[in-house]
Amino acid sequence: MPSVLGSMMVASTSAAASLQEALENAGRLIDRQLQEDRMYPDLSELLMVSAPNSPTVSGMSDMDYPLQGPGLLSVPSLPEISTIRRVPLPPELVEQFGHMQCNCMMGVFPPISRAWLTIDSDIFMWNYEDGGDLAYFDGLSETILAVGLVKPKAGIFQPHVRHLLVLATPVDIVILGLSYANVQTGSGILNDSMCGGMQLLPDPLYSLPTDNTYLLTITSTDNGRIFLAGKDGCLYEVAYQAEAGWFSQRCRKINHSKSSLSFLVPSLLQFTFSEDDPIVQIEIDNSRNILYTRSEKGVIQVYDLGHDGQGMSRVASVSQNAIVSAAGNIARTIDRSVFKPIVQIAVIESSESLDCQLLAVTHAGVRLYFSTCPFRQPLARPNTLTLVHVRLPPGFSASSTVEKPSKVHKALYSKGILLMTASENEDNDILWCVNHDTFPFQKPMMETQMTTRVDGHSWALSAIDELKVDKIITPLNKDHIPITDSPVVVQQHMLPP
Repeated sequence: MPSVLGSMMVASTSAAASLQEALENAGRLIDRQLQEDRMYPDLSELLMVSAPNSPTVSGMSDMDYPLQGPGLLSVPSLPEISTIRRVPLPPELVEQFGHMQCNCMMGVFPPISRAWLTIDSDIFMWNYEDGGDLAYFDGLSETILAVGLVKPKAGIFQPHVRHLLVLATPVDIVILGLSYANVQTGSGILNDSMCGGMQLLPDPLYSLPTDNTYLLTITSTDNGRIFLAGKDGCLYEVAYQAEAGWFSQRCRKINHSKSSLSFLVPSLLQFTFSEDDPIVQIEIDNSRNILYTRSEKGVIQVYDLGHDGQGMSRVASVSQNAIVSAAGNIARTIDRSVFKPIVQIAVIESSESLDCQLLAVTHAGVRLYFSTCPFRQPLARPNTLTLVHVRLPPGFSASSTVEKPSKVHKALYSKGILLMTASENEDNDILWCVNHDTFPFQKPMMETQMTTRVDGHSWALSAIDELKVDKIITPLNKDHIPITDSPVVVQQHMLPP
């Protein structure tokens, strides 16, 4: 019996040791896979840019777009983009088009799941998910020139006013409140769909004169600052507060482009020696507190809003000619006509890249990547605007049979995905989709591309807010978690279908 018992004890010890070894091997395997998942390259590494003064070019090799050449690397033929649903305009709006006299604009507000349409002096808003919950405001007498949605500063309005609607006419800037019946009492949280009970408050919260300034676009920061682009080439801000102070009004317009000494120059001389270059786009990087503007003639300006987002200083301005010259020096064999005009600029947030901050898209689909500060310094404030990479669109490689993009008039960039709408003819657009999700770890950057026809002319391109995967940070791994977000292939199991 002792020998049998001893044999059983040895076998048990051996099994426990084997189990322990298997668990340790499994742990090491998981650690290795997690470490490999964390080794994804920064965008600047994908673009093979080591420093701002070492710019690069890509898009001319067959392997830059590997699915477009014969006999090259291929993946299953999966659609890059597909239509989920088509929602027609509310029938009440179709009738309004017959009364239009002067101007019509359209856009979308993803934070509140609304599309909007202006017809002369009236604005209409409805839920773009189902075409319902139509609201309108017809209290203006002048044509609406620009529209913006703002998440207001904290502590100024009643809890039910969750957003502000800013309207600009040739005469006034009017700020309306958006109220929601489905705000949860006490918590101040909207329900998931935001599809019920939205109301435009009939009485404006603020109204101030434009001082004969035509305003072309309106945008805002996450902390509630409102910026407006002027046809006169100036950047304006509407500063607002709850009550007027001894030395400040409740609401006032600030010109951030004119010197405080400009009043010393007679207006006649200013008119004679200056040529207006309207600002047509404002983009804000809320992750770094940087504001960018693009003018009609392609001038890009950079403003530093400060670490806390409350400052304002212009730090760089680059003309379109300077950008074209820099791009031509980087891609010397390419016709410089594809580098202008710039039709869209887009922010590259810190969650995607530490070193690249801005993307510009030209009418030919060329992407121009810019840096505003030294590399590998995530806390540095912007002090320049330097072209660091030129990415040519599909069709530029020697063996490519893909038709090159042309007549691009709108673009959307989000998390490495680029959408571009190009005019095929007066009645249709071509929608391009280019992204590197299929090859997230491949250096240099490899991308797939796809085109699809869009019936009609594209008025707006917007990304619907997606669920963000929270990083799991513990005392043990805090020094190993990258600042930038991981690729979709790494976090896809944590996202809902």
